[in-house]
Amino acid sequence: MKPSSIIRVPTSLNEFFKNWLIFLKPFHELTDRQIDLAAAFLKARYELSKVIADESILDENVMSINTRKKIMEECGFTIAHFQVIIGDLKKRKFLVDGKINKRYIPNLTKENSDSYALMIYFPFKKDE
Repeated sequence: MKPSSIIRVPTSLNEFFKNWLIFLKPFHELTDRQIDLAAAFLKARYELSKVIADESILDENVMSINTRKKIMEECGFTIAHFQVIIGDLKKRKFLVDGKINKRYIPNLTKENSDSYALMIYFPFKKDE
């Protein structure tokens, strides 16, 4: 299927994950601060995926204490605020079983790391 229209969204890799989650907001309904933290986790996961191929080891490392501390500092959260938002991300099903919900992980690989294309398909129902 050929796209009917194309919209370009200029961004940097650092901002991509936040833009990705903002675009998906109707599906997860995260607040801005929750998006900031979720985007930091997605970015950390992407960076770690460059050197860790095994999905289970990758998920463990993303949620490790060291990665959490680094993300908490980067986002400027106190420990208490960080824990509250982690709880919110679990309630909103962004984090499931101690991992990022696969639904929200963009398929960004080393091969396509200079851009990302997303196709949205709206199949129309026949009027009844």
